[in-house]
Amino acid sequence: MRRTWSRLGFALIAAVLVPAGPAAAQPEQLPVDYSVAAFVTGAMNAHAPYDSPGANDWSCVPTAEHPQPVVLVHGILGNGAGWPAMSPLLHNNGYCVFSVTYGIYPWQSGALAGTGGMAPIADSSKELRDFVDRVLAATGAEQVDLLPWSEGTLVAARYLLVDGGADVVDQVFNLAPIYAGTDVADPLVNAVFALGIQDPVFASLRPTCQGCVDMLPVSANIHELQAAGVYAPGVQYTNLLTRADTEVVPYTNGYREAPNATNIVLQDVCPVNFAGHNSISVDPTVAALMLNTFGTPTEIPCAPSPTPYI
Repeated sequence: MRRTWSRLGFALIAAVLVPAGPAAAQPEQLPVDYSVAAFVTGAMNAHAPYDSPGANDWSCVPTAEHPQPVVLVHGILGNGAGWPAMSPLLHNNGYCVFSVTYGIYPWQSGALAGTGGMAPIADSSKELRDFVDRVLAATGAEQVDLLPWSEGTLVAARYLLVDGGADVVDQVFNLAPIYAGTDVADPLVNAVFALGIQDPVFASLRPTCQGCVDMLPVSANIHELQAAGVYAPGVQYTNLLTRADTEVVPYTNGYREAPNATNIVLQDVCPVNFAGHNSISVDPTVAALMLNTFGTPTEIPCAPSPTPYI
């Protein structure tokens, strides 16, 4: 069922006209931290099982108001703990929230220990599949919603198209999607191709960060995704893009039209908000758009980002 933030008015009218039923138990209200520093600290200092605030309560029972758990899918060098705003916000609003950690190479140590998104996206897609299956089994839900971010949008896209996700996912709210890859590393990539050494260079990255290679426009992963049409039939997609994105270059590489897709550019909603690739994950405007899309009527604030272009 498609629900977008533009239906806020209808939801408010319904709330006034429909008699209230018995009051449901309110979840414990957790702090919601809208700061990039909290995201970085949370992800870098986390330890397995990398739970974000309010997430991964395997005894959580979905309510009639929010029957679908929300699964958070992090980006490159992240893990499930790096959701200081979206995770507690969803929890506070009565959702069952789960944050997956994928793509960790078991031999990583030191500063890279616990950082995800490094493994091949094809492998990470299967990790997401297994995690969602576990969520469904634990909660008894028939479907989930996904909140992927950055590289996570590619992992989710492959899961939905290749690994069975379309059967159990209702809708996806993508933060900074990378459907066509990112040109951010173009100077290096162009030099590698000019020297004719792309094969050995990319091969050398496989044991350390194949996920990095899989985000390049020249990668087989991106070519396969584009050839498959990006979107899975029957799933509703919302793509949140920002013109201040300095990591998905150009930011329009995450824009793709389809009957089952809605594209939102942050600055079209709030012209003074230049939250970048990382700060959109802790941005109040983006968070409100996400809540409205997932079915919780929420006023959409508009203010300058404290960390523009980050």
